[in-house]
Amino acid sequence: MRDIQKIRKAIYQSDDLDLNGFKISCAVLDDGTRVLVSRSLANAFGIKGSGAYWRKKKSDNTEKGALLPEYLSAKYLSPFISDDLYAKASNSIVYENKQGVITDGVEDEVLPDICDVFVKAGEKGALADNTDIAQNAYKMILAFSKLGIRALIDEVTGYQKDKNRAKDELTKFLSQLMREDAAVLVRRFEDSFFEMIYKMRGWTWNYTHKHPGVVGIWINDIVYERIAPLVLAELRKKNPKLETGGRKNKHNQFLTEEVGVPKLLNHLAAVEALGRAANYNWSTFMTFLDTAFPKQYQQLSLLFDEPAPPKQIAPPSNLSSFNKKLVTALNYNPKEDKE
Repeated sequence: MRDIQKIRKAIYQSDDLDLNGFKISCAVLDDGTRVLVSRSLANAFGIKGSGAYWRKKKSDNTEKGALLPEYLSAKYLSPFISDDLYAKASNSIVYENKQGVITDGVEDEVLPDICDVFVKAGEKGALADNTDIAQNAYKMILAFSKLGIRALIDEVTGYQKDKNRAKDELTKFLSQLMREDAAVLVRRFEDSFFEMIYKMRGWTWNYTHKHPGVVGIWINDIVYERIAPLVLAELRKKNPKLETGGRKNKHNQFLTEEVGVPKLLNHLAAVEALGRAANYNWSTFMTFLDTAFPKQYQQLSLLFDEPAPPKQIAPPSNLSSFNKKLVTALNYNPKEDKE
């Protein structure tokens, strides 16, 4: 019997994920996992359920196909199922939907591989009289080929709207603490960057609304304090000093599209790779991060033009004590400690 307390719960869900006319039920779980409902997928492909399958599912049979979802369990599909897909699809995701019903599903990113199985099986004539299944799979592929299945799920469940609101609120908050265009760069962060952090910290996007200061500290620590030396070096190449000692242009004219954004995107991609390598363990991730991108405390050189001294930011009166500490951290000037 399943332990209900350990089962994940849906925080967003929809029965209206439309893939070229095929409606599939989907959900976003409390740990950020996107799920496609197994029974809904079977119906979309045009595969009818059978009592024999469920008896087989409950048995101790370890034959290949016994633990796969219903729509992949037919023996004639076995030659087209890779070991990787078998491993992913055979471990169904069990969760409680918003109506309190225990539901089985598969992770969203498995769908392209599932569709590929039916397309290949159809090409080899393995589907016999069920050729419509291959055509249905191909139509689904066309539906998510441009945008991606994850983006479609986020849009139809309303999850994307909540994420956009969280990013906007975070940008507003950070704009109080640093130069506005540096804060706006946060909008260029991929959703996967935030979700990687949230997965390690046990957060959801909803926490961003409640605690933007905490997210601000993470962004400052993981991104700006570590990417600053790299961007500053590139800025000096793009905008060298003149014989008079000054510079032809202000650094901030180069900070975004020419230098800042490319360096930012490369850094974020590397950071996400470290998160995966750390198996989403925060302590391990930070150890990897300190090794790969040690802090060099040159952040403020990026946020304000040289050679003007860093601007001290007065914390808004309505900030919590925790967020005031964030302001203090962003005002930090290591040169003052040496004087």
